[in-house]
Amino acid sequence: KPRGKTGLLEFHIAQRDAPNPLTPNLLTPNSLTPNSWKPLTERRARDTQKRIEETLRLDYETFVNAAFFLQGKADQFTQQRPGDRKRILASILGLEIWETYRQRAAQQRKDVESEMGAIDIHLGEINRELGEAPTRQARLDELTAELERLESARRSQAEMVENIRKIAASLEDQRKLVDTLARQVEADRERRDELALRLESRQKERDTHAGILARQTEIREAYRALQAARDELRRWEEIAAQFREHEKRRQGPLTTLEAARARLLQEAETLRAREAAVSEQREAVRDLQSQIADLQASIADLQSQIETRKSLEAELAEANEALANAKAENPRLKAEMEELKDRIDQLKSAGATCPLCKQPLANDDRLALVAALEVEGKAMGDKYRANQKLLREAKTLVGDLKARIAALQSLDADLQELQGELSQRTAERDHLEAQIAEWEQSGAPRLAEITRTLDEETYAPEARAELAEIDAELQALGYDAAAHDAIRRAAADTAAEEDYRALERAQAALAPLESEIANLQAQIADLETAIAGQQARLDEAAAAYEEASAAMPDLTQAQRELLDLQEQENILRREVGAAEQKVAVLDDLRARRKTLEAEREALARRVDRFKQLERAFGKDGVPALLIEQALPQIEAKANDILERLTDGGMAVRFQTQRELKTRDDLKETLDITISDGAGTRDYEMFSGGEAFRVNFAIRLALSEVLAQRAGARLQTLVIDEGFGSQDALGRQRLIEAINAVRKDFAKILVITHIEALKDAFPTRIEVEKTPRGSTINIVTV
Repeated sequence: KPRGKTGLLEFHIAQRDAPNPLTPNLLTPNSLTPNSWKPLTERRARDTQKRIEETLRLDYETFVNAAFFLQGKADQFTQQRPGDRKRILASILGLEIWETYRQRAAQQRKDVESEMGAIDIHLGEINRELGEAPTRQARLDELTAELERLESARRSQAEMVENIRKIAASLEDQRKLVDTLARQVEADRERRDELALRLESRQKERDTHAGILARQTEIREAYRALQAARDELRRWEEIAAQFREHEKRRQGPLTTLEAARARLLQEAETLRAREAAVSEQREAVRDLQSQIADLQASIADLQSQIETRKSLEAELAEANEALANAKAENPRLKAEMEELKDRIDQLKSAGATCPLCKQPLANDDRLALVAALEVEGKAMGDKYRANQKLLREAKTLVGDLKARIAALQSLDADLQELQGELSQRTAERDHLEAQIAEWEQSGAPRLAEITRTLDEETYAPEARAELAEIDAELQALGYDAAAHDAIRRAAADTAAEEDYRALERAQAALAPLESEIANLQAQIADLETAIAGQQARLDEAAAAYEEASAAMPDLTQAQRELLDLQEQENILRREVGAAEQKVAVLDDLRARRKTLEAEREALARRVDRFKQLERAFGKDGVPALLIEQALPQIEAKANDILERLTDGGMAVRFQTQRELKTRDDLKETLDITISDGAGTRDYEMFSGGEAFRVNFAIRLALSEVLAQRAGARLQTLVIDEGFGSQDALGRQRLIEAINAVRKDFAKILVITHIEALKDAFPTRIEVEKTPRGSTINIVTV
């Protein structure tokens, strides 16, 4: 991926399409069409990587330790720690499925243990309840005795309440008699009061009629004056009708005058409002001028800040590049320093030999070589520490630059917003100035003209002449509105007429009223006599009720005490039922405990079986046995290849167990020992060419195992360089070894820059760099 860019991971798998019967000459049954790649890419790169590993049944580490010889990393597998070698070998053999089996067994064991835990909790609860058996039985006996006592008390209280209710029923009959007599007395009194009010009303009505009859002469005179006023009103109404006719004619010119004046006033008001608006517009123009100047200054300032941000972005790009270079270089420096340190440690030991000629090194030569290597190591260390310092400083600088750039990130949007606002304010100013000019040319002169016309009243001259003529005719009629109004008020006085009608009614109603008053007085006297007799009977019955009520027991209190006893009895019955249930449930709990103990024992046996499976599926179980079975084959294959490469001069042996120094036991490992004509030596004591041949033989053996593995989806071998450390004979033997295993792989790719190897393989892809770029050429021998 390009430096500083986010990586993109895609995964496609080829699939063969069926032949198209319509185009039989264009496709062969085994050809692939452009649409024959099925995408398997997931949403995230991490998930896509997982999908690749699941499909190929191979992860990156296993791939570069077996099927891919990385340039300069032929010893990728040999240099691993023994435990990591064993893990990588397990992956090559496809033994990771046993870890899946172990995890499944462990999960099932945990599930069963969870069931056992639940059963243990349940058994604990059951045992606690069974321990309460004596207490529960004693509580049941105590509650049963208390219930019998409450039942007896409740029956006695119920008999007492029933007796009090009978007494209360008799007392209720006496109360009803008292209430009936009281209602009768009250009804007669209400009837008497109603008759008294009616008598009073009739007496007042009689007195009113008598007063009207005493004023009958005055009433008759006032009535005659009212009739004369009404005759005079009719005469004035005829004159007023003529006057109103002239008034109607007068409304026409008046309306015309008012309409003309209203139009002029409306136009003047509109123009004055426009004049006030123009004054505000002039003020707005001055404000807009000030805003435009401020916006222009702000735009200039933002443009300056944008230039500053561009400088910071360039500086950030340089810092990121320096940071990436340091990050890429330091791991390589660290690996080279560690390798150099191992070489120095070997040279410092007594008996060190020359890695080229295999002769023992003289002490001076060994010390000189160590000193030279230490100088080289110090230079690497200085460079490494300088890179570390650069990383720390660059991270701080990058963070600071990112923060400053982020603070200036919105400047483009702010500048665009200010420029838009400046255009808007400029357009508003130009529009207002155009409106002000239009007012000065036409609006102001018209307002002056209308004001002069209204002040001099020169509008609608024809309507003014017509109105003067009608006013002269009205004056000739002699109509007096005040006199007309006075006679109208006199004729409208209805008091005289009402008095006259009241006089007529009084003359007709006086005699019947006198008869009704005498009848009411007789009825009132009869009711007074009846009320006195009923009151005597009521007092006698009330006294008897009060005496019986005082001796009455308290029924409410007796009922409350009965309810309390019933409630206590019900509560106690529920408690007795609950206690009986708690005693009865103990037998069920004993049976349940026996069942649960049997279930727990069965689950414990299952846990033991799952633990045995976990041990069998673990790395020291079946996978270790399978590795033990596979190692002889790998060792034999590696020695077969190594024999060809060294003409039988070298051999490797894999050791899976090592004695512990601290105790009498064996440790699982995967050590590699190498032997030649001089005996068995550590891998580090062999020269570069010898070490490469050992690594090559082991890696070819591992690659062949990977290619032959059941279910493997990758049968490819890739060798990137690695021939440079070999002489001509060594290269020829490497090529022979590669050709010897060709039948075990679907594809073998060899990458090299050595010209002498071009013709060693039947098909090659040549890459040539030209001025227009790199080109490829496929050559088949």
